[in-house]
Amino acid sequence: MFGYIRTHRPELKVKEDELYKGIYCSLCKELGKRYGISSRLFLSYDSTFLALALMALSDEKVCFEQKRCPFNPAKKCNFCKKTPEEITFAADISVLLLYHKIKDNIKDSTLFKAILYRMLLVIILSSYKKAVKNRPDEAIIIEEYMKMQLAVEEKQSRSVDEAAEPTAILLGKLYSKGETDEDAKRVRERVGYCLGRWIYMIDAFDDLEKDRKSGNYNPFLLSSQDNYEKIKGDLLMTAGEIASAYELLDIRKFGNITKNVVYDGLYYETLKVYERRKKGE
Repeated sequence: MFGYIRTHRPELKVKEDELYKGIYCSLCKELGKRYGISSRLFLSYDSTFLALALMALSDEKVCFEQKRCPFNPAKKCNFCKKTPEEITFAADISVLLLYHKIKDNIKDSTLFKAILYRMLLVIILSSYKKAVKNRPDEAIIIEEYMKMQLAVEEKQSRSVDEAAEPTAILLGKLYSKGETDEDAKRVRERVGYCLGRWIYMIDAFDDLEKDRKSGNYNPFLLSSQDNYEKIKGDLLMTAGEIASAYELLDIRKFGNITKNVVYDGLYYETLKVYERRKKGE
């Protein structure tokens, strides 16, 4: 995942911001516990939201305690007293996705950067193998949809919808994992699907000028939709679809935080990337 799914902190209460940071720090701690200290360097806001969103749908009570940060002993952080399964799940998934993200970066990078990414791939290989053992079913699903994504790119599809589809379906499956009620599962799949579509689109938008120069695949460059205003509008429309599906979820806790991400975070992140691209013209 790419790190675009963030809270909009000015709209969060102090207590809510502390709860969010507690989940972020707990995920960081779990990554280090399961995969070694180096894996904490790849913690993302996207994997934090995966944990947060799944926890928000659970009845299990979450309690926090203050402990010193492993990276900065002078700083105290909030951590979950008992690590929820949702955080463990997000930790495993983040390692699986990171491995495939690095492989994709190797393909799209210059020779020097590709060498660096290959070295990084070697470093995390043991963590990836461990994550595959921990989540064999998810590892197979992620591998399947990464191959679908590669096939779309290799055929140079001009359709943004087609290009975003593998990521959208994959996140739909991850966000609905473990849900047995069919109606609830469909809603969770819809949230994940739209979120995956938004992530793919905003990442492609953010990389548009870089891909224009390098010649790397970017559906916006091939689809005659290389129009910043239109792309921004499509991203905001997709964010609206996420919000519509979110309203159907049975949120049990962390409601104000998840709502902040869905209604404010996605909106302001879209504007941030839009402004970044405008300045780069």
